[in-house]
Amino acid sequence: MLIHTELIQKYGYRTESHEVVTEDGYILSLTRILSQNGTKPDTLPLLLVHGLFASSADFVIIGPNNSLAYLLTDRGYDVWLVDLRGNRYSSRHTHLHPDSRAYWNFTWHEMGYYDLPATIDRILEVTGSSQLYYVGYSQGGTAFFVMASARPEYNRKIARMYALSPAVFVQHVRSPIFRFLIANSDTVECILDILGMWKVLPHNAAQYRISRALCPLQDPDTICIRMIGLLVGPNPNGTDTVAQHVITGHNPSGASSKQLVHFVQMHRTGRFQQFDYGRREGGNRAHYGADEPPVYNLTAATAPVAIFYGLNDWMVGPANIARLARTIPNLVMETAVDDQHFNHLDFILSKRVRTLVYEKILNDLNASKATHLGRSTGPPEVGLAPEDGENLL
Repeated sequence: MLIHTELIQKYGYRTESHEVVTEDGYILSLTRILSQNGTKPDTLPLLLVHGLFASSADFVIIGPNNSLAYLLTDRGYDVWLVDLRGNRYSSRHTHLHPDSRAYWNFTWHEMGYYDLPATIDRILEVTGSSQLYYVGYSQGGTAFFVMASARPEYNRKIARMYALSPAVFVQHVRSPIFRFLIANSDTVECILDILGMWKVLPHNAAQYRISRALCPLQDPDTICIRMIGLLVGPNPNGTDTVAQHVITGHNPSGASSKQLVHFVQMHRTGRFQQFDYGRREGGNRAHYGADEPPVYNLTAATAPVAIFYGLNDWMVGPANIARLARTIPNLVMETAVDDQHFNHLDFILSKRVRTLVYEKILNDLNASKATHLGRSTGPPEVGLAPEDGENLL
């Protein structure tokens, strides 16, 4: 049994475990949360998608009455949690060994192009629904907009997408840690490649023991808390330090080095585009038939989108969100969290995240539930593809 499933059941919720096999052979863990009283959901299914180095445990980590997954389940929603390829709960493949270089040859592009469509299709097949709600945190938003742009037929399967600090544009970054990695990314990438480290920060029990030793729970100002503040933005009075401590038992949960390089490329170019191979693996011409990687056509992302962002988010700041809001064609809500210190990690760990963010999502879902239930859907109005050489962004 998966650890996060045990955590859910500990609080009296029942679960269903499903497997999703993608077109390219990755085997994903998919968990459905069932209500404590056995009541059958009367809503569209709702999919929660985690961020970078994370897992679906993010949505249950601060417990009942606070975590988004529990709040949704308690209100009758049919909640599904997916673990995208490469994390501790989804590390299998139909024929590739998880320690091989071939297994880790992916970025968030493949997550959006393969993982999300396969997951959505499985949920709709099991539930018999024609649409679902989608909540994506950070990279969960990145992958969504890959899917919505590159496989636009999936827009009609989304009743509404809630984007929590979506990492689509990351040109404006305040984190000194991330800026250092960007400045030295070529060197870091070379070292990782020489050492054969195609996976970065995979989960292991030793990291949890080390974090507990270096950063004891009773100390409110540990090196762990300081490092997290430098990475995502400081919020010493708003972030739940107990939850920060607990989450080290689940995260980091693993990622490919190629994922990180892709984010760095996005920062440097200022474009939301596919992976730039340069001279790798035959280069861009071998992969795309062109010298430059294709830019994702965000005008094709026609699903209704509601965005929530933090004013003190050092990873995906307000300027990046404003650019995304100007680009997508069906923005229905753009909400700055009402806390000047709210950072990137607070979307899953803040003491007040229920009041500041989750209740707003619940209110919007309640208002739209009657509209979406039973409504037939036709194909979306797909945005026009960009002209050759045109940068829509």
